[in-house]
Formats: sequence, structure tokens, C-alpha cells
Amino acid sequence: MKFVATFISFLSLASSSLVVAQRTIDDLLPSHAAALQNYLSKNGDRYFRQEHILEDTYLNTVRTKWGFGKKYKPNYVVADLNRDGLVDFAILLIREGKEEWSADIELNERIRNEHNPDYPLTLLVFNRMKGGRFRVAFSKDLMGPNAAFINVSTERGKKKLYYGVFETDSDTFSLAPAGRGYIIEFEKPR
Repeated sequence: MKFVATFISFLSLASSSLVVAQRTIDDLLPSHAAALQNYLSKNGDRYFRQEHILEDTYLNTVRTKWGFGKKYKPNYVVADLNRDGLVDFAILLIREGKEEWSADIELNERIRNEHNPDYPLTLLVFNRMKGGRFRVAFSKDLMGPNAAFINVSTERGKKKLYYGVFETDSDTFSLAPAGRGYIIEFEKPR
């Protein structure tokens, strides 16, 4: 009996640690997974972006040493992004297309890592509607490396979604709600 209780405790611990990972669409909240599956069924050139596109040690550093938190998911954000009192979600997807290397990287110097090359991505924001359904309120195709991520920041008491690349300030922007969608805001130079 003690073995069974220990085994059940182990399974419970193992399954709770899997919830943190974003390995498949099924790791999203069920209503979010359904909305995303519906979107992907209509957009065959877009794919789920697993968090393990980043090396495990790099992702662990992001979560623990850089203060993003142990449960942080770099491609998936859940928050009231348009400030209507309903919880929305954003997701960073892979899109079909060719990778791009920076023009200043010579062919013989091309080493794949977290910051090279850039890949075709799509940023989506799904706003929750009354009744529990979701609609795509924002979509942007962009290029970014494996180290590209999304997160939420709080500015003057208001949450904003932002896109960035770990360890850089390049290509960073945030989204502000505007009407039924969002507008891109770039950081003002100091």
C-alpha cells in the first residue's frame, strides 16, 4: 500500500510539472486550445511553437535567473489584454517560410543558436467575447529568432502585451488596445 501511495504521489508530481511546459496545444487552457485549433484549421501555414524551441538550460535561465518565473511560457500569455474584464490570450506561432540570417553574418560564420537565424513567426491575440468564445483581434507576421518571446508588462497600472527577443532590445514592441483590436507601440528613444 505504501508503494501505491508513493507511486500516486510521483504521478501527481510528474503531471503537475508537465502543466508548466508548453509542448503541445493540449498544454494550453482548454478553451484557448479549441480557439487555436480552429484558427490553425483555417490557416494551414501556421503551426504551434513549442517552448522547447529554446534549449532547456537557456529556458531555465530565463525562468529562474532573469525573474520570469518558473511557470513562464515564452510563446503563450493569458491576461485581460484589452481591459474589458474578460481574460484574453496571445500566442506566438511558427509560420511557413525561409529563415533569414543577418546580413553582417558571413556564410562561414553561421552558427545556429538562440539568436540566429530569424524564422517566420506570427503573433496572435485572441480576445474573449461574452459567452466564452474567442476572436482573433490582432495578427502580425514577423521574423524572429528562437529567443523571441511574448510577455505582459504593467505600465501605469495597465497590462500590456509585449514582444521581444531575450538579451536584446531589438525588435521590441508592445500592443495597446484600440477599438476592437490593438495598435503597435514602439519604445520612445531616451
